[in-house]
Amino acid sequence: MRNSFLELRTKLIIRIAGIAAAVMILAFCFRGTSAGVSSNWSVRIPAMRGKILDTNGRFCAVDEISYVAYLDVRFLKSQYSDRLSPQLSLLLKNFGISLSAEEILKGSTSFVKLAEEKDRNSIIVKIPTSLIPYVSIQMVTVRKQIKEYDFDKILGKVIDGHGIGGIEEKLDSVLSKKSDGKLLLKYQGFVTLSPKIDKIVKPIDGQDVKLSLDIDIQRICYREIQKAVQENKALAGGVVIMETKTGKIRAMVTTRDWNDIVMGYFEPGSAIKPIVYSIALENNVIQLDDSFDCPGSIKPVPELDITVRDLEAHGKTDVSKALVVSCNTATILIAEKIKNQLGVYQYYDWLKKFEFGEKTGVEIAGEISGVLRKPEQWSKIDFAMISIGHGIGTPALQFLAAFNTIANKGEYVYPSIIESSEVKKKSVISERTAYEISQILRRVVEEGTGIRAQVPGINVAGKTGTAQKIASGEGKYFSIFVGFFPYEDPKYTMLVYIDEPSADKYLAGEVAAPVFASIVKKLNTLSKESPISYPKGIIPDLRGMSLRDALIILNDIGVKDIQVKGSGVVVQQYPEPGTTDLSKILLILQ
Repeated sequence: MRNSFLELRTKLIIRIAGIAAAVMILAFCFRGTSAGVSSNWSVRIPAMRGKILDTNGRFCAVDEISYVAYLDVRFLKSQYSDRLSPQLSLLLKNFGISLSAEEILKGSTSFVKLAEEKDRNSIIVKIPTSLIPYVSIQMVTVRKQIKEYDFDKILGKVIDGHGIGGIEEKLDSVLSKKSDGKLLLKYQGFVTLSPKIDKIVKPIDGQDVKLSLDIDIQRICYREIQKAVQENKALAGGVVIMETKTGKIRAMVTTRDWNDIVMGYFEPGSAIKPIVYSIALENNVIQLDDSFDCPGSIKPVPELDITVRDLEAHGKTDVSKALVVSCNTATILIAEKIKNQLGVYQYYDWLKKFEFGEKTGVEIAGEISGVLRKPEQWSKIDFAMISIGHGIGTPALQFLAAFNTIANKGEYVYPSIIESSEVKKKSVISERTAYEISQILRRVVEEGTGIRAQVPGINVAGKTGTAQKIASGEGKYFSIFVGFFPYEDPKYTMLVYIDEPSADKYLAGEVAAPVFASIVKKLNTLSKESPISYPKGIIPDLRGMSLRDALIILNDIGVKDIQVKGSGVVVQQYPEPGTTDLSKILLILQ
C-alpha cells in the first residue's frame, strides 16, 4: 500500500510539473532575466506521517496532500506597476481576502496566505494570469483523523508535524515523517510541458501503526454510554474493554472532553473487594468457609468515632456470601486480619503487585499513576477504608488491568493499544485463588448486587462498586461495574463507570450493571461476516471485497459517483485508500 501512495504522489507531481515550468518562465520574464531556463527542475515529494489504523486495517488517521497559496508581496512590490492594480484587486476578491490592494502594498507583510485547497487547479483558476509569478503554491500534508466515537481523545493532535497528546504524541518518533523526497525532471530545449523523469529520490515516510481498537466495538460502547449518561442525568461516563488474555484494548470511550480513562482517577468503592479477598486467600489469612457477623455497621478503629455502614444487616455470613452481597463489615474484618497477620507494609506491597499506584505503560501520552499512599502516610483507619475502595485513587484502565488478573487465572497482563505489541504478563496470585474468586463473582451476577448485568446465553462474572464522593457534597456517587465474559473462558474484561448519576438512583447495580449487559448483548450480535462499517469522511481500502460489499460501504460514507470496470473482486481503486475526497471513485475488478 505504501508503494501505491508513493506512485500517487509522484504522478500528481508530474502532472503539475508542466504548469510549474510555465510559471517559472513567466517569473523569469517578469524579473527581466534574459538567461534561458535551466533544463533541470527539482520538485519536492513530501514525506507522509505514518497512518494509524484500527485492528481491522481501517483508517483512523492519515496524511493528505494539500496546496497552500501565498502572495509574495515583497516580490510584487519590486515589480509593481499600476497596470497590475485591477488584477491585484481581483485576486484578493477571488480568495476572499478582506484587505484592499492599497493595504497590501503599503503594509509590512512579506507574504499573504490566499488559500489552502485539496485541488491545486481550484487555486490556479482564481489567479489572474499576470499575477501567477507572484503567487507561490506549496504542496503540504494535512493530518486527517476520524472524530467519531471518541477517537479524537485517544489519537491526540498533530501540530507543525509533531504529535500533541494521545497516541500521536506517545508514538511521535515512530509516526513522524523522516525526510522528503525529490523528483528530478529534465526538459528538452527552452521549455516543454512534458518533462522527463531524470531521477526519483523516494521520501522516507513515518511508520504505520495498527491499533488494537476495533471501530465497531468502539461505536457500540460510545452509543451505549452516551445513552446511559443521558438517562441517568450523570456528570460523565466511560467504558474500556480489553482482551482478557492479551491485554489488547478493544474500546476506550469517555463522555468527557478529555481522556480521563488514563488521565483521571476515581475511588473504586466495593469493586476493589475481590482483589482484597484474593490477597487474603492467597496468604491463607482467610478460608472460604470462615464466617463473620454483620450487624449492619462497624467501627473499624474503636477509639475513632467513625462508623462504616452496610445497606442492611447481613447477619452471619461466610466469605463467599460476604462478597456476593458486598458486605462492608465482613470486608473490613478481613482487612483487619490482613493488617494483623501480614502488616500494613505487606498489604501495601500486595496492592502494588496488582499495579495500583503505577502507570500501566499504555501507548497514550499523559497517563497518570493514580494515588496509593505509602504505609507510613496511612492513618489508623486507612487499612479498612482502602479495603472498601476509599482512600485510593485509580485510573479506569489501571483498575481494569488489576481486576483482569482474577479473570486471567491469576496473571496480570499489561494493557496495550497497539495490535502488534508483545504480550507482557506476570503471575500475581495462584490459579486456584483466581478460580475461587471468579466463582464468587459469577454468583454476584447470578444472585447478588450485579444481577442486572445478566445476559441471556452468556455467563457474566463481575462486581459492582459505588463510592460516595465526599468532596463533591452530599448525594454524589461514582458507580462502576467491572466484569468479564464468558465466565467459562473469558474473552473480554470490561469496566463501565457512571459519574454522579442523579436520576433517583445511584447504586452501581442499578446504573452501571445494565450498561455492561447491554454492551455484551450487542457485542454478541456483532457479525464479522457482514461488511465492516467504516468511519465517515475517509475512503477505506476496498481491495479484496466483493462489488456488493464495496458499494454498501461507499453508499454509507456518501460517495455518489462510482465507476466500475471489470467483474469479480476489487483489485484496485482510484483514489487510493485514505483520501478524504469523497466526490467520486473508480473500482477495478478482476
